[in-house]
Amino acid sequence: MATILEIMETEPYTCGREATIGEVIRQLTDVQVSGIPIVDAARKPVGFVSDVDLIRFIAHNNPRVYDWGDTLLPVVMDEDSLEDKLRALLAVPVIDIAQSKIVCVETDWEIDEVADLFKQEKVRKMAVLEGEQVVGVVTRSAVLRYLLSRILPEES
Repeated sequence: MATILEIMETEPYTCGREATIGEVIRQLTDVQVSGIPIVDAARKPVGFVSDVDLIRFIAHNNPRVYDWGDTLLPVVMDEDSLEDKLRALLAVPVIDIAQSKIVCVETDWEIDEVADLFKQEKVRKMAVLEGEQVVGVVTRSAVLRYLLSRILPEES
């Protein structure tokens, strides 16, 4: 079986622990990813933030926004607009809402081991480490695509 090196993103998007929610939202939007590791100056992982974390934080801090699983339902019943309420949250440090439990794998892990870990941990992305540094990110969809490609017959 192949190792994770074959399918991981080798130039992962990350942010520093000093980044704000606004900066992370812009980065997630600009690069069109759903989550990123938070790293310290030595690229050691200190957290992970995803679009779901942002939605939950917004819903928790705005009683007019309701979180129903992966669905965000804004209901504004006062004079302040939803945009004004959300704008106020942009300066919050992202480390305040990040998941501190970071699921990581090493570059030499085999893909079937990583698939098992995705199943156990129920996450969509994992940081890939070399030593203690983040050197990549692997997604559940990349693992699935690789595994499915192995069982599909080759086209002639």
